[in-house]
This record gives sequence, structure tokens and C-alpha cells, in this order.
Amino acid sequence: MNDARGISKSELVSRLETSWNDLMGFVMGLDEAAKSRRAAESDWSVSDHLSHLAAWEMGIVYLLTGRPRHEGMGITAQQWDELTMDEINDEVHRAAAARSAAEAMAFLRLAHEGMLNALAEMTEADLLRDYSEYDPRESYSGRPIVGWIIGDSYDHYDEHLEYMRAGE
Repeated sequence: MNDARGISKSELVSRLETSWNDLMGFVMGLDEAAKSRRAAESDWSVSDHLSHLAAWEMGIVYLLTGRPRHEGMGITAQQWDELTMDEINDEVHRAAAARSAAEAMAFLRLAHEGMLNALAEMTEADLLRDYSEYDPRESYSGRPIVGWIIGDSYDHYDEHLEYMRAGE
């Protein structure tokens, strides 16, 4: 989780768009075979990375719009409560295994659009509200939601773009 209390809403959206454009520039330069080819080291394809990014971003979209985060990610409440982060990632990966590159891109675009729409409705003060105000079941007191927004959007894009470029 990224603590970014000092970031303005306009800076957040600007960084989100810059990272999105970098990600899309890379992905659009690949043919369908390259998007589906699995890396030897990680066994993840570009499509897998895109589905992973979409699931985490959609989880935040759901959270910001008053819905259970786990539903946006395509996992159960029990999985969210009981699994480690790595195990959640494994579940998200398994669920996306049959998804084509085009379907993965469509899911990621939907999540990105949802994020932009959710952010459009938020104020600067909303960005500083505790995560627990969006999900009372969680106890992240003093940790603003903006950190999760960053961590599951542009920071996450940048992290996975490095993996994709490296062929991991």
C-alpha cells in the first residue's frame, strides 16, 4: 500500500493516465501470439498480467462505489478473508486462464474506465478517507484510500509493465 497523502486528485489522474498510456503503448505493439505466449520463468502471459491488473483495479472500483472489493476481483468473501495475497493472486490467475488476450484487454479497459468514473465522483477529501471507511470490515485506521488507488492502478501498471517487458 502506498501512502500518498500529499497527492492531489489532478496529479493522481495525471499519473494514472501516463502509466495507462505507457502500458497501452507496449501492449498495442504486440501481436496476439505475443500477448498469449507464456514466459518460461513465471508461466504468465501478457494476457495474464492484463487480467491480473484488471482484477485488482476492478476490486478498488467496487470498493470506491460501495460494493464488496472481492466481488470486483472475482473471488469469494471467504477467499478474500482467508487467503494470503499470493494465494489471492493465484486464484485470480486461475480464473483468468481461459480468457483470451482480447477478453483480458476488454476487462482491463472496463476496470480503467470504472476507476476514472469513480475518481471523477471523488473529492480531495475523499482520497484521504481511511480505507476502513470504504470497507468497515477492514481496520486500516489512518491509512487513506488514495494509497490503495495508486497501488492497484498506476503503480501496479508500472510494476507489471516491467515484468512484461522482461518477458517474465
